[in-house]
Amino acid sequence: MVRQISPYQGCGGRTLRQALLRMLEEDYGLLGSRRVLELLAVDVEKLIERHYPASERVGSGAMMLTATRASSKEDKGRPGRGAGEYDLVTLAWPVVTAEDIESLRTLPPGPGKGQTWREIQKRRLGRLIEHGLKHPEGPAYLTLADLSLLTGLSMDLVSRYVEEVRKETGQALPTMGYRFDIGMRPTHKREIIALYEAGTDEAEIARRSGHSQASVGRSIRDDERVKLLLSRQVAPGDIAPLMMLAPTVVAEHVGLVQKYHPELAPQALPPTQPG
Repeated sequence: MVRQISPYQGCGGRTLRQALLRMLEEDYGLLGSRRVLELLAVDVEKLIERHYPASERVGSGAMMLTATRASSKEDKGRPGRGAGEYDLVTLAWPVVTAEDIESLRTLPPGPGKGQTWREIQKRRLGRLIEHGLKHPEGPAYLTLADLSLLTGLSMDLVSRYVEEVRKETGQALPTMGYRFDIGMRPTHKREIIALYEAGTDEAEIARRSGHSQASVGRSIRDDERVKLLLSRQVAPGDIAPLMMLAPTVVAEHVGLVQKYHPELAPQALPPTQPG
């Protein structure tokens, strides 16, 4: 029995995927496995979806911008690496919300306006960073420059406000440079040790801070070693060579120990003078 072909069969074949397959075979002469070409076409479709999401999904007050998506393959940056060399994703970022509009509508008269506007901007920055962290396909990170473009604030103000929000909320709020250890960034240890001292386990600290569990564990172990040495009356200036760490790193750990365990009183143990 001869199988009849439906006259409608071709209607479903005029797809981007089929056009890509034809282009790869005819224009680029890629005559390898048809299955490999189909997989390549599927990946190209996914890239298009990631970079050009459907406009009808974008709500009022949102702005489209491409960010860096974290993946298990790339936890660190390297000098000279361009922003486009990372895994990228385009999202609609919630720049203006109903809450922002209401806050502006009810701005108090007089000098209080400046403080209210400052709080709106800080809230917006925190919201934008959190929006990327909650991306279902993996956290998406913005740079300080990205945040400057989205908010219209200078990079200096963005950096200052983000740091203020971190201190006020206790959240890491990692930007791209913070996550990939590139560029100018705040110290990681403050957030990690704050969570650790609050009883949070390493896996949860890694998730909240946007760092690998190995990096989190290293910071915690260094902190415990510094506490142990201080408890044995080792002067802070002698700890760096004993632990083979930079003096600035040890100084930061000493400051954290002093904050959370003042009974160790590292301030009463002056560093050993060289020579």
